Amino acid sequence: MHRIFLPALAAALLFISWTGTASAYSYAEAEDPMVKLFKSAIAAATEGNWNEVSGLAKKGIALQQNHIFPADHIAPRIENTVAGKDVSKTAEHFANLVYLSILEKLHQNRKENFSNYKNSKARLQLAYKSYLDVLDGNIKKQDAVRSSTIIAQFKTALTGIGNPGLFGIGKKSPDMAKYDQAVKSIEGLIVKTFPGFSR
Repeated sequence: MHRIFLPALAAALLFISWTGTASAYSYAEAEDPMVKLFKSAIAAATEGNWNEVSGLAKKGIALQQNHIFPADHIAPRIENTVAGKDVSKTAEHFANLVYLSILEKLHQNRKENFSNYKNSKARLQLAYKSYLDVLDGNIKKQDAVRSSTIIAQFKTALTGIGNPGLFGIGKKSPDMAKYDQAVKSIEGLIVKTFPGFSR
């Protein structure tokens, strides 16, 4: 019984250290597939199921194929942590995959020039939720001001995509410069906490 309880407790503690409180967001309830992979990988690694971790890594790499930010360069890093059975590093590399998924959404909006407001908004909201679910816990522990600044920049990015209004009433044109600056700030501040992250 202890063999079941202790790994489960370790997984819970590791997960909390990465995620912080999950009740902070109020955006879309959908969960990014990469976030699901991250959670599954932490649980599997903590339980010593390294074959499962390796399989989850391959799924994560595949999710980014043919995207703006491919993740092939992270594959050998995960292979090394799997070989070394390093739970902490495994969590970091899977968090890097989440980071790439966040960047993908932020940059896809810009690539499409906010041509579809609903899609742009939903994509941005999911990126924000993924940030809170996985990265904000550690960032807040290291620097609470940095955490607050990143959250504020997500809100700035949201205003940057504009708003078509209701039948044109309350319409706000996109501010691409504001959006670009907010995205640049988000990226830079995240990497300050996770210098090992790569794009």
